[in-house]
Amino acid sequence: MANIRQALYAWRDNEASKRAVELFRILPNTALEEIVKSLPRTKEELTAIKGIKDAKYHTYGQAILSIIDEYAGANAGSITSDSTKGDGMERLSSLQGDEKATRESIVGESTFSVSNYLDIVNAALWRFSARVKGEITSFKIQGSAIYMTIKDRDDDSIMNVFMWLSDYQLSGIEVAEGLEVIIEGKSEIYKPNGRMNFRAQTIELVGEGALKKAYDALKKKLEAEGMFALEKKRPLPEFPERIGLITSKQGAVIHDFLNNLGKYGYKVRFTDARVEGIGAVKELLAAIKYFTDKEIDTLVVIRGGGSLESLAAFNHELVVRALASFPKPVICAIGHDKDVPLAQLVCDNAPSTPTAATALLNASWQEAETEVAVFERKLVYTMNERLLAIKNDIQDVESRLSRAFSGLRNTFDTVARSLESYIPLLEHAIEQTRSEAKESLRVMLQHYSVLLAGVRDSLERVSIEIETHNPLRQLRLGYSILAQKGKVLREVSSLSVGAHFEATLADGTLQATIINITKNP
Repeated sequence: MANIRQALYAWRDNEASKRAVELFRILPNTALEEIVKSLPRTKEELTAIKGIKDAKYHTYGQAILSIIDEYAGANAGSITSDSTKGDGMERLSSLQGDEKATRESIVGESTFSVSNYLDIVNAALWRFSARVKGEITSFKIQGSAIYMTIKDRDDDSIMNVFMWLSDYQLSGIEVAEGLEVIIEGKSEIYKPNGRMNFRAQTIELVGEGALKKAYDALKKKLEAEGMFALEKKRPLPEFPERIGLITSKQGAVIHDFLNNLGKYGYKVRFTDARVEGIGAVKELLAAIKYFTDKEIDTLVVIRGGGSLESLAAFNHELVVRALASFPKPVICAIGHDKDVPLAQLVCDNAPSTPTAATALLNASWQEAETEVAVFERKLVYTMNERLLAIKNDIQDVESRLSRAFSGLRNTFDTVARSLESYIPLLEHAIEQTRSEAKESLRVMLQHYSVLLAGVRDSLERVSIEIETHNPLRQLRLGYSILAQKGKVLREVSSLSVGAHFEATLADGTLQATIINITKNP
């Protein structure tokens, strides 16, 4: 799977270079890793991966499926892009041997057009990435590309090299005829003229002398701009919590860093980036850009020790300036043999190891821990002193309350004895008051009886008088009361023949009508 991964990443690098775009715009790392994991063989399987929809499939789908078919189907897993392990010709022979039967079958059964055949050859060549060392014999910039020729110093073998200007500028060096360089890339046959080229993705100087010269020149330039000034160094925020981490997930330094990071609730956001050689520039710049607008307290860049050649990316002007202009404080922990990487010189903090970087991050937390422990001891001591003082105060109050209650008890006893002597007097006064009340009640009842008898006599007289004058008593004697509409009739002149009236007798009321009226003379 490792070689499929390498092939996919190399293919993406090439596409990004051709289109002059950032790597993630071709495919993000997560999509590539999912491809390696699932090995899709159809459009449906490939587009099911997050980040690969119809538009991406239309542009890159066939190339991705071809790479998977070639590596997974032809068992080409033994190929490596590491030029320091074995001879390049041996690896190429291995490639040829592993796929010999497959290619013979294809050639025996098919006839290709020139274009199709060159596509097949280029696909095979493109799978072989290499680092090549040689002396520049010609160098020309034309438009957005660079054309050069390099030769072998031993037998004068020559190789044509093509490189995009953007990739050359990312290399951060200036080359000229006569310089010995190492280029990294892949070969291809340029179809319009059938000429074989080596498409370089990175270029770097050979030898400590050349690298040191470039290092010193850039250092002098940046120093003149004040990039290393102490007043530009920003302090780490107190109690950093959110950390942006850039390094390679393949190295041991990430484990050292995480193992030594204190348990203070850190939230670490990690971005995997190559940190070896000049080829790391693109990934470092992309990682730094990724963290630019992220909510972090500090950015941490780490890698282990290395030579001036292996640390070339950290002496690259674009990387150095990107770290110098980063909006948050930066910790750059990069091991080195002699010369301090320029990236460390411009960063706010430059410890030499990942462990030392964690010590910087842990410092304020550990200091706070110490202060809390000291405060805790002081607090306990102060509380003990205060509790002792409160205890003494309570004992003093208890003593005073005891004395006060003793005096109060004596006073109560004195008052109780005094009350006992007054009880007989109080009983006599109560008895005397009871006798007086009884006598007052007897006199009051006597007066009430006299008044009640007088009222009864008065009521009887009034009753007789009312009965004497009662109109109903006269009715029983043969009289009657005439009335019309509730009004008593006293004279016949107030009536007329045919009028209605009521006659009230002793035992009821008559309704009558006048049929004749006779007046007294």
